[in-house]
Amino acid sequence: MSTPERRPQPDDRGYYGAGWQQQPQQYQQPQQQHGGGPAGGGYLPPRPPRRAGDPTRAFAPGASGAAVAGAAIAVVGVLAVQALSGLLGMIGTSLYLGPFSSYGGHNVVLSFATAVFLTPFPFYAGAFLALAFLTPITRRSPLPVVLLRAVLGGAAGTLALALVGVVTGAYGAVDAGPRRLLTDVLTSPLQRGVPLTAMLLAAATVAWLWLGRPRGRTGRPTSGTPGTVRPADAVPPATVQPQQQQPTQQWAPPQQQWGPPPPGR
Repeated sequence: MSTPERRPQPDDRGYYGAGWQQQPQQYQQPQQQHGGGPAGGGYLPPRPPRRAGDPTRAFAPGASGAAVAGAAIAVVGVLAVQALSGLLGMIGTSLYLGPFSSYGGHNVVLSFATAVFLTPFPFYAGAFLALAFLTPITRRSPLPVVLLRAVLGGAAGTLALALVGVVTGAYGAVDAGPRRLLTDVLTSPLQRGVPLTAMLLAAATVAWLWLGRPRGRTGRPTSGTPGTVRPADAVPPATVQPQQQQPTQQWAPPQQQWGPPPPGR
């Protein structure tokens, strides 16, 4: 009666010798989660990067810190020109009248504040919103595109004046008739919006130049700005020094000494 053949076991490694190889165990690694998905879920691909607005088009919807800064610079520039012009006019009027006296039934200081801040405020708000979120002033855009966007921002400000004129004109049309509504909706917004848009063109150019200026204390362009190259002296020195070759000594065979032959020969 023959005995059944016994198969090798993992504990018999020493018996069968070093030639027997044990099969490695396979470990199942957990799948790595990507994209912040829930535990046990499948693979979630990362979100595609957000595409920036085209710098060559008139409309580039989006929000960014640079666009808000450019819109603020442009609108504040227009407001500064308006304030300077109104201040000079108020000083000229004050030479004949007191600064707190009435002229034409209105106070001089109150008329200055109304003409500079209150009346054109819808234009400021509309132009700022348009330049910040619809037609931004970016340094990547060419100057003609920036000027076109400034015109569109001025048109948005003029439209905001017309929308406010609908309310004031409808209220004044009760006593003055429909002519007041036409004046507040059409003629007065255009009368204020055209010169303010011209000022906005100059202010947008200043904002475009300001956003594209080089950053740094010394005034030299820093690395990373378009059109600049990293200076050569900014390259760090090498950390691995080349090894100096040692002079090799040439091997010379030992000199054989020749003497007189031994005696007896």
